[in-house]
Amino acid sequence: MTDRSALGKLWASARVRALLTLGIVLGLGTAGTLAAWSDSATATSGTFRIGTLDLRVNDTKELALPALALTGMLPGESVAAQLTAQNRGTIPLTYTMAASTPAGSAALAGYVQISVYSGGVASNATANGMRTGSCSGTRLAQGTVSAGGSTPLVTTARPIAASTGADPLCVVAQLAAGAPVAVQSQSVASVRFAFAATAVGQS
Repeated sequence: MTDRSALGKLWASARVRALLTLGIVLGLGTAGTLAAWSDSATATSGTFRIGTLDLRVNDTKELALPALALTGMLPGESVAAQLTAQNRGTIPLTYTMAASTPAGSAALAGYVQISVYSGGVASNATANGMRTGSCSGTRLAQGTVSAGGSTPLVTTARPIAASTGADPLCVVAQLAAGAPVAVQSQSVASVRFAFAATAVGQS
């Protein structure tokens, strides 16, 4: 009986040691998983800045063009003047152009023909008592203005680069050769040229 009791105590003590040893091993394993490595990184964008759209004619928004005027016109007479469409904004653009006259110019408006040329030089001369204006360059459009309405002239959008881009134009205004006697002494207060710009996306 004494031998069995001693053997039982020895076996129980060995189990306790084994469990304690196992507990130590597990404890070390748990501590190891908590000591994880860590790191981080960041990325910062560049500046976002809104672009500007700024279409001008001869460096202004409202251009007076006294060179494009004639008094005492006869049928068939014409006058020419130059102007330049400009882009002073930071975004490339395209533009179109239309012409109109005040509503009170109805009697004569239908007989005033406008021609627009790309580039070139305006020339005005008098021969045999007739005043003639002309433009060198390539003709882009021709149309007859209407009173109180808008007549599209440059309908194919023309591009202008950003900041310093420019598109020189030359314009001829002519009283139609077939203007009737009924329009004598009539006048057109002004012809208004409207330029409409559209921004062009940059790649």
